[in-house]
Amino acid sequence: MNNNKEMFGVGIIGTGCYLPSKILSNDQIEVQCGLEDGDILKKTGIKKRVIVEDHESASSMSAACATQALSRSNINPSQIGLIICCTFTGDYVYPALACKVQELIGAKNAGSFDVMANCTSFQVGMTIASDRMKCDHEIKYALVIGVALQSRFINWSDPNTAIYFSDGAGAAVLGRVPYGYGILASEIFTNSSVFEAVRMRGGGSSYPMRSENINNGLQFYEINGMEVWKQVMQNQPKAIKRVLEKIEKLPEDVDFFIFHQANKNLINYLMTRMRLPLERTLVNVDEIGNTADASMAIALHEALLTDKIKRGDIVVVSGVGAGFTFGASAIRWH
Repeated sequence: MNNNKEMFGVGIIGTGCYLPSKILSNDQIEVQCGLEDGDILKKTGIKKRVIVEDHESASSMSAACATQALSRSNINPSQIGLIICCTFTGDYVYPALACKVQELIGAKNAGSFDVMANCTSFQVGMTIASDRMKCDHEIKYALVIGVALQSRFINWSDPNTAIYFSDGAGAAVLGRVPYGYGILASEIFTNSSVFEAVRMRGGGSSYPMRSENINNGLQFYEINGMEVWKQVMQNQPKAIKRVLEKIEKLPEDVDFFIFHQANKNLINYLMTRMRLPLERTLVNVDEIGNTADASMAIALHEALLTDKIKRGDIVVVSGVGAGFTFGASAIRWH
């Protein structure tokens, strides 16, 4: 067991973000999906979404945000001992995207692997990185990247999916902070009874893409939007409550919330249910769309750039991912 001099916390010491420059407006989607003018904004609160150009990839976005996060952390790539990429839209089915990122940024000393917990992946990835750093003291710094390149898996004439999704990447460098700061507790649980509610079957071992099924649409997202709403309403507050119980806090004790940016109406609901003002969270889904695995990392980066989080604040990062996996981490900011 460590003595007090060796005890430390693991916290976020720098962040980065990459967003594509191409804009896809609600007007374009509504025409393609046969929707009425204003339908998307009313249903989701989303005004527009950002989409990659043909030459961009999950690895290029990841490397860009990782480089920014390293610069803001004042460390060089060779100091990174662990890279975790949180994604379900990597360059290939395998090998892991994190291995490609290690090469691109020159992090030659880092062990690298991917995590797939869908839209709560970034929170899960940070939890894994923190746990590894506390178990293996040789890992001084870890890089956690959330990245989503979704536009190539969307049927843009399907109103159930086309209205939400965007591309982007966000990164956080984790390092040692004084004991009592950093990630204090995490909660992760799953409700697999709704496993089929959000899915992309094509390319999986049950649905390998073949000439006989290439025109069946298996390579596109499929979503039951009403089930997503129900799962968020029922279970995301539970994840938040459970993690706060671990640190003996209540929702009103939290200074700032970082949520997965599924849609604006869901975030409004969560804050209303906790009876907290919207000023205690950040909403950017209206301007950039739902960036899935990347959304919490991007929102966190934006919150730090705009000075919404300060030293000593209790911050909760919480998401919901297909499967359905629910997660929340409580952080005392350093």
